[in-house]
Amino acid sequence: MLTTRKNEKLFWRHKAGLYPLPFDPATFKKTSRIIASAEALGADFRGRDLLDIGCGTGIYALVLAKKARRALCLDSSGRMLRRLRAEAKKRGIKNVRTLKNIWGDVETGSVAKEFDIALASMTHAVINLNDLKKMEASARELCVYIGWAGVRKNPFWEIVYAHHGAEYTAPEGAERIVPLLKKLGRKFKLLYFKDSWQWNGKPEEVLKDIAVNLKVNNAKPDNPWLNKFINSKIRNGVLTYTTTARKALIVWKPGTDAKPAL
Repeated sequence: MLTTRKNEKLFWRHKAGLYPLPFDPATFKKTSRIIASAEALGADFRGRDLLDIGCGTGIYALVLAKKARRALCLDSSGRMLRRLRAEAKKRGIKNVRTLKNIWGDVETGSVAKEFDIALASMTHAVINLNDLKKMEASARELCVYIGWAGVRKNPFWEIVYAHHGAEYTAPEGAERIVPLLKKLGRKFKLLYFKDSWQWNGKPEEVLKDIAVNLKVNNAKPDNPWLNKFINSKIRNGVLTYTTTARKALIVWKPGTDAKPAL
């Protein structure tokens, strides 16, 4: 995905309505497993003040709310945050609040040492050195990063992208963060893990999703070809496809260790 603000806004405005909710059974099971892995790497969320950067619908923040003292959920998508607040209200979760903003626009001084733990999961909000330093500055105790790790496979999307002259790959993530942590001289714990998920949708939903994804990659949809291709994959009025990926979980203490690597 082209990482312009215009493209990111378009992409997440579209995805906000499709994004899973934290307590959907499959999502909750997966999130709980990853949280347990983070705890095994040294993250202790009990009674902590938590910052969730690029929180989405609250997949981590709302689940962690039962352990944390409080959580601030930051995201650039108002629709994501509305869904998060509705879910919190439905579940009686009262120790979370939301902030609509772009992480890159947040002043470091406004978040410096305001939280015990800063978390960023599956978001492009933390992708460069400035983003990472600000994340560290906000956390008194620990940083937790969950992101793509260079592998994403989906036969359906690979064919669609190839037809339009684009390449279906994993978004940037851990392969950017790990070198930055090394440059800063940080000691960190790193765990790679596999993930997979299934998507089901009607033809018109699939076509709209493809149109947005191609647009943010500077490709124009070939609608006649797409209609034919999608119809060939429909079973009982629904298209189903599975995505597999490799992801990374990184846990480290902010601002520790001696000198940045040369």
